[in-house]
Amino acid sequence: MTTPAMSPASAPGLAVLDEEDRNRRRAEWRMIAGIATIIAIASFAFGWTMSHNEDATDRWLSGLQGVVNSSMASVPVIWLEIAGSRSRLVQRMRYWPFWAFFLAKLALYVAILVATIQLARLLFHPFNPQSFAFDARFFEIMLFAGVMSLGANAAVEIGRLVGFRELRRLLTGRYNRPRLERRVFLMVDMKASTAAAERLGALAFHQLLNLFFRHVADAAYDHGAEIHKYIGDEAILTWTEDAALSGARCALCPFGIARRIERAADDYRRRFGFVPSFRAALHAGDIVAGEMGSMKREIAFVGDTLNTTARLLDVARASNHDIIVSGDLAGRLTLPSGLIALPLDDVRLRGKEKPLPIAALQLA
Repeated sequence: MTTPAMSPASAPGLAVLDEEDRNRRRAEWRMIAGIATIIAIASFAFGWTMSHNEDATDRWLSGLQGVVNSSMASVPVIWLEIAGSRSRLVQRMRYWPFWAFFLAKLALYVAILVATIQLARLLFHPFNPQSFAFDARFFEIMLFAGVMSLGANAAVEIGRLVGFRELRRLLTGRYNRPRLERRVFLMVDMKASTAAAERLGALAFHQLLNLFFRHVADAAYDHGAEIHKYIGDEAILTWTEDAALSGARCALCPFGIARRIERAADDYRRRFGFVPSFRAALHAGDIVAGEMGSMKREIAFVGDTLNTTARLLDVARASNHDIIVSGDLAGRLTLPSGLIALPLDDVRLRGKEKPLPIAALQLA
């Protein structure tokens, strides 16, 4: 990229981006803690009801053993699903045949469950003597732990597929009826994608887009954005207006994307022969949000705000500036040190009667 080119050693805005990286890790651990807590509560109830002794002390010990057992098992399993998936090893394994990847994960999870069951038995043996054999009780615990692991993995995978916030809203029925909201949209468009597709071929180009969108998604997570859609070589991110303006997160997000691509530059060059760059456009406005579809439901955003954001992306394509923001939004942002909004000439967008003030975001 030209405008947001970044050097980790010199760019003054990177301290803020480092903080966003830490925020991501904290958010991941909050999610892990939340899922592990739900599993621990279920495990306490399972241990309590599975105690064959009517004595209340034994039931409490059995319940607590279930909590300890589930905590030792669920935390590493959920961590592997949420945070561990970014490791180089797991990313390489995802290119394996599905059956090989599935069996490798299954073997690892079974090993974790067996080890934690026996370790929990060892820890509680002085207070609640019990067998270490692979008996009927062991397989009952294994079955319960397997169901809990399957449920946790399903929740994580479905959340990744539709977005955790969107999943929550679909389940709670927040958008059963259309709602008028004030939102900020960020559109990101890979440069020279047509030429890249012709040179790489369809399969390699798909891998390029997948890696590019992975870095877009990671930066979106860092800066509290929701991924609304991927359309061709474009990604649409969105925030509620208050969330977008807080800490200028919407303005920092494109630089977070650029930074993640920069970190992976060697990987891009090795696999595809070049490092992709992108354009971006930011705009805020009213939008109608509501559920669409029947067999496949999704939350759709309808309104002129999205159209205007797309037109601003066209302005970025035609200008020497890679990150364009509407003037009204730029005026409401409190930018951190090292990031500036450079006012540009007003533009007349297709379908608009009045010229629109715009600015370019760039590092100082």
